[in-house]
Amino acid sequence: MKKSSNNIYSCTGLLKVFSFTLSQTFKNRAYRVSYIMFIVLMMVMGPINQLGMNAGMGAAQSTDAINDEMDLKQIYFVNDTYLDFSAEKAELDGTGFAVAKLTDADAVPDKLAADEIAVLLDRQVIDEVDTYVLNIIAADESDITPIELDALGGHLMGRLEQARRDAADLGEEQMKVLQMAVESGSTLTYEDYEAEINSAYTSRQLSSYNSLYSIVLMILVALTGSYVVSSVMEEKMSKLVENLLVSVRPLALILGKILAMMFYVFSMIVLGMGGSFITNKIAESIFGTPAVQNVADMMNFSRLFTFAGFKGLLLLPCMLLTYFMYSMLAGLMGSACTRMEDAQSAIGTVTMVNMVGYMIGMILPNIENSTALLVASIIPFVSSYIAPVSLICGRIPLWAFLLGILLQIVICIILFRICAKTYRKLIVNDSKRLKLFDIIKLSLAKEA
Repeated sequence: MKKSSNNIYSCTGLLKVFSFTLSQTFKNRAYRVSYIMFIVLMMVMGPINQLGMNAGMGAAQSTDAINDEMDLKQIYFVNDTYLDFSAEKAELDGTGFAVAKLTDADAVPDKLAADEIAVLLDRQVIDEVDTYVLNIIAADESDITPIELDALGGHLMGRLEQARRDAADLGEEQMKVLQMAVESGSTLTYEDYEAEINSAYTSRQLSSYNSLYSIVLMILVALTGSYVVSSVMEEKMSKLVENLLVSVRPLALILGKILAMMFYVFSMIVLGMGGSFITNKIAESIFGTPAVQNVADMMNFSRLFTFAGFKGLLLLPCMLLTYFMYSMLAGLMGSACTRMEDAQSAIGTVTMVNMVGYMIGMILPNIENSTALLVASIIPFVSSYIAPVSLICGRIPLWAFLLGILLQIVICIILFRICAKTYRKLIVNDSKRLKLFDIIKLSLAKEA
């Protein structure tokens, strides 16, 4: 029985520490305010972005919004090219500019009144390319606002493009070819090219999904790492931990604190994402249009859960394994501190390791190098950000993913054993801050 009571791997009191730490966290005003503010921030980011987009669209749509109160009264249209484009083809009827008189002219008038402008269609050679140039000329003391001028220029450019196409007399198929965008390709090895064409997901999709996954994982690790270190230090400085060690095993103490802070951060992000989904839907119903597409594509975290079946279920355990691994490291680094000033160094160590993995996870999928992707999917702390999405997108073999997971589990076991062997000594140490190598040496030392 004595041997059992001294078992360093005993987790007696784990639930007690978990519930105590979690309740104390939510009783702390600073933690409570941070929790609420983070959730609110995630909820309002989408609607604010959408509001800004609609304001911009309102300015851009001034062509239709301008009314009879506009100061523009006369437009002189000068076509100094051979293109068949006249004032009549500008088609201002039905727009806010129809209140102005549009007149064909041979040249720009020498002096323009405050309520007059001249539109000059010219032909210039720019970078050795023959180009149509549309200039809008206003008086020095013009009453016409820049928004009105920009809106008129946008409308005329659209009509000019249509006139150019009509002059080319292109058929429907030729028009489709003319309108098709051309995108720069990539320089690939034949092996990488085969991987690209045989994969169910393109390189762009791999990069997008991996970026989203990396961002979520980075936020989880960064927040939890700082909270775990702070929580350990607060109890250590208040000497509360010495009382807890009387009824709770050391391993249960650190695991309970780690799991409590993991739950705190994870629930905060889940609630924030759920609230964000609701507020975005409400904003969409009010404004009638979705948020800016490029931003939505980059920040729509729900896209991670569009993977069907086993692929979708694979992400969560991989994320939790990485989450636990970094949290164990943060707990160890925090318990080795002796002063509150040391906490910043401990948080910095965890943050540095986290950011290395995050940056590689963001950059490497864009390089399109299958060998580098394979190696990174195996290395611990880096594979966390690379392997899951790369496997789902068919860019690494199953064996590489499993090897990376196995090494992560080994790291977790090692951290678990170090915590079990050293936490009691670390938590009562108040002489100096121990570094990671000092902690490892302490775990390898034999008991006296």
